Amino acid sequence: MDFGIIGLGNHSTNRIIPAIRAAGFSIGSIYSSDAARGKEVARENGSEYYSDLEKMLSSRVEAVYIGSPNFLHYPQAKLALEAGKNVLLEKQMTLSIAEAADLVSLSRKNGLKLAVGFHMRFHPAVERIRDSVQAGVIGKPIAVSGMWGGPPSSSHDSEKHKWWTEDEKVGGGSIMGTGVHVIDSIMYALGRKPEAVSSVKFPQGVVIEETQQVSLVYPDMIATAISSRSIPSPDNSLYIFGSQGTIVGRGIFGVTIKGSLERNGKVVDSYNGGSPYEGEIRSFASLARGEKTNIALGEDGEAVVRIVNAANKSADTGRAVSL
Repeated sequence: MDFGIIGLGNHSTNRIIPAIRAAGFSIGSIYSSDAARGKEVARENGSEYYSDLEKMLSSRVEAVYIGSPNFLHYPQAKLALEAGKNVLLEKQMTLSIAEAADLVSLSRKNGLKLAVGFHMRFHPAVERIRDSVQAGVIGKPIAVSGMWGGPPSSSHDSEKHKWWTEDEKVGGGSIMGTGVHVIDSIMYALGRKPEAVSSVKFPQGVVIEETQQVSLVYPDMIATAISSRSIPSPDNSLYIFGSQGTIVGRGIFGVTIKGSLERNGKVVDSYNGGSPYEGEIRSFASLARGEKTNIALGEDGEAVVRIVNAANKSADTGRAVSL
């Protein structure tokens, strides 16, 4: 598969581009508003640099990865789908539910594949937790808890990263950075979506929060996702407490494959290295070929947008919000 890259932030250059190359795929085209950086990365990858997005989308690339700032996801993904390209869109999918729904509808209408970059699905611990839950190994899930915290991976002081401090461009703080991954991982492990959401965040009354707790309300259980930029030594684990046992992915949330898998207090596997993004890229390529994969689809991304919007409404009103 030949990829086009839209946006050259740290995530694109340090994780996704290396994963594409490691998976054996090519990068034919690169678009960036930073011409100097765009030409440099294009030269390093044998790609053609474009300063015009529509011209880039008219190139022969089969699919595009969009790693631009959150507020650009919708217009850029829409252009790509209209140009006939399969799209791997970085999280958060969009800022609004309407935008997410429109992209899902457009991908279906044009017969194209739309996926969202929830890379934790490709951590082997998360996959094994899902398999165990679906097989009934720990019985019926009763309570679930997940957390991903820690300082931001890069400073938001520079002009390049300033959008992370602007309400209308980012749509949230810790929840956008890491919380969405916890939310998707919980739904992926359980294999179902919640009925309602209840949330608390600090500071209150702001869009860009430091810490947020999101409770996913199911008819027979409650799952909690916590994200924070302020905790220096977070747990970053996923717990599933069942009627016949407990399974834990301890210390697994992050950008590398790390941590351990525990069942009923005993370590059954440990992880120390590797990239979940290579699995994400391979899975996206399989999706584009029409094969069944575990990658987050556009519908999954839309579900997370709905939950994030409901969580922020709940935090503002102090009431649970139905989905």
